[in-house]
Parts: sequence; C-alpha cells; structure tokens
Amino acid sequence: MKRRRPVESLGDGNFSFDFDPELLDAVVGWASELGDGLAQDSPALRRLFPTAYPDDPEKDAGYQVLARDQLIDGRREAIEIMKRTAGSDILTFEEVSAWMGICNDLRLVLGTQLEISEDDLEGLPDDDPRAPTMTLYQVLGWIVSDIVEALSRTV
Repeated sequence: MKRRRPVESLGDGNFSFDFDPELLDAVVGWASELGDGLAQDSPALRRLFPTAYPDDPEKDAGYQVLARDQLIDGRREAIEIMKRTAGSDILTFEEVSAWMGICNDLRLVLGTQLEISEDDLEGLPDDDPRAPTMTLYQVLGWIVSDIVEALSRTV
C-alpha cells in the first residue's frame, strides 16, 4: 500500500494537509515569534530583506524604505493564515503557499543564526549545542519540500 504524503493536491485547487498537530503548533509558535520580531533590525533577519542594489547603497536604502513594510505586512498576513489553518485538514492554494513561505523564512533565519554551510547539512553530532536548532532547520526543510512537491503536481 502506498503511503500518503503529508501534503497532497486534491486536484480541485485544494490540498490535504496532514502533519502531526504538535509539530504544526510548534511551527506556528516559531512563526509567531518571527512575526513579532520582523520590524527589528536584526542580523538574523537579513536574508528576509535582501539588498536590491548591492552596488548602490543610496538606491538600496530607498528600496528598503519602500519595500520593507510591504514585505513585513505580507509575512504577517501569511503567519495569520498559518494560525487560522493549523488544525485544518484541507488548505487552499493560498493557505498552503503561506505555510511554504513562512516555513522557508524560518529556515532562512535559522540558517543565518546557525551559519549553515554545505558541510553542515548532513547533521551535527548530538553533543553540538546547535543540534536541536539544526533538527528544527531540517524539519522545516522537510515541510517546505513536501509542499513544493504537492504544488508541482498541480501544474
């Protein structure tokens, strides 16, 4: 018997969403923390607000002024969608996309905090103080990957 994937396209624009409820609660909690800190100027968030004009600091500063609030608002809206749908078995395209985006944002923040390199992606020894955070990073990667695969099967 073929094992069902946690995210599956239902063929009607909706997706089944079957992750462990405790895992989803934890992810929503981490996403809420991210939402609370988005307005901060933290080095851990730098990958969420990339430089648009690396060779022109003045032009980039203008871009950041114009775009940052919109990026923050979009992420906060996605986090609200996550909170609202955490217990749902069926998600719309917009809802599953919100989950994918925020899980990926969390991975970017964690990767920055962990200073992840290609060599680190295989995992860390259990006694490494970064190991629990690396596990979270890997779980978020698994969620994002599963959503991407489900979305790719809809086109």
